[in-house]
Parts: sequence; C-alpha cells; structure tokens
Amino acid sequence: MIVPDYIERSKRKTLSLTILKNGNVIVKAPLKMKDEVINHFVEDKQSWIREKLSTIKENQNKFEDVISMQKCLIYGNKYTLVYADVKAIQTTDKFELVCPSKFDEQKRQKSIIQWYKKLAKHALSERLRFIEERINLKSSSLKIGDSRGRWGSCNSYGNIILNYRVVMLPPKIIDYVIVHELCHLLELNHSKNFWANVEKYLPNYELARQGIKEYGFLLNMF
Repeated sequence: MIVPDYIERSKRKTLSLTILKNGNVIVKAPLKMKDEVINHFVEDKQSWIREKLSTIKENQNKFEDVISMQKCLIYGNKYTLVYADVKAIQTTDKFELVCPSKFDEQKRQKSIIQWYKKLAKHALSERLRFIEERINLKSSSLKIGDSRGRWGSCNSYGNIILNYRVVMLPPKIIDYVIVHELCHLLELNHSKNFWANVEKYLPNYELARQGIKEYGFLLNMF
C-alpha cells in the first residue's frame, strides 16, 4: 500500500487527501481521529493515488530536460539553453535560448527570469487587449506576478494578475488563463455561472483546463 508522506492533524471535521506536484501524498485529518480510520481511508484511495502518481511521473519524464534546465519553454515550445559570447539573452530560429557565457549560474538564472518577465509584460498585455476586444470584457489593469500557487487572479476592482510563467504555456492554454481571469469580472467565484461564461467565450476550454495540469511543475521552477 502507498502510505502518506505526511499526516496533518487540525481542528477539521473531515478527512482529505492531496498529492503535491512533487508526488508527496498528504492526508489532512481531525485531531483525535484514530490511525486505523485514516489508514482505511488511504487504502480505499489507492487506485486514485496510483493514477495521480503515474500522471506526475509521466509529466516528469516528458519535461525532464526542462526540469533539469537543459531546455526552457516558450509558448509551449522547448528551447535549448545555449551559452555564448553575447551581451544579453536572445532566441534563435533554431529554438535556442542563448545566454551570456560570462554569467555564473546564479546570475544566469536571474537573467532568464528577468527575460521571461519582460516577455510576459509585452506578450500578455498584447494578448489580453486582443481577447478583451473580442469578448467585450475589460479589465482595470494588468500586473505581471510571480506566484508559486496560481497562474492568475482577478479582484473585485477588475485588476488582473498573470504569472510571468504563463508565457511558457502553449498559446491555447495562455488564452484559457486570460479568459478565465476575465470571466471573474462577471463572477468572482467558480460557480456554474462562471464556467458557463468561460465556455461561452472559449467553447473548448475543458481541453485547456486539463492540459494546464501537466505544466503545474513550472510554478515551482525559478
């Protein structure tokens, strides 16, 4: 049996099971719940746990070169990291991301992050405006964020934050993230009405909604 990596007890009334992006299995349980009850709960969830862990393993294999920083993702395409005598980071038509070879590892990573943020500020602003005009919804402002937990957010003032890592995603998933946040201008929740609005503006949103899950590891990079 696959056992939990950690059992978190608190003043909650129910059991819950979570599998983190790194594959750790976490159980949240009431303070005084007996261990045998928790074990029985985990045993009943074995098929689900194995399925989720298998998916995580598949994604790790698929993006092993990205996780190991041999390659970077730009609009869903893999770019090989190359080091050369250049002054600033640049891309080539050979799907290469060229970094200055004089930079040490720490400065190199910092420079890549800044490059991504600059790209995101330009590309996501432009795409947001395009989609706003197409679906007739208008945000108050856009900020490029750096959250470890979410791709985007929208508050009651209509201010949208998009994670700079969004530019690593394929175009169709980028559009899903943007439409998702714009629909929060109408519904600040994830109710049936909210998802109905998403489907209205993006009929095939379910494909992107499922597809974005395999890129969750990017939120823990950089």
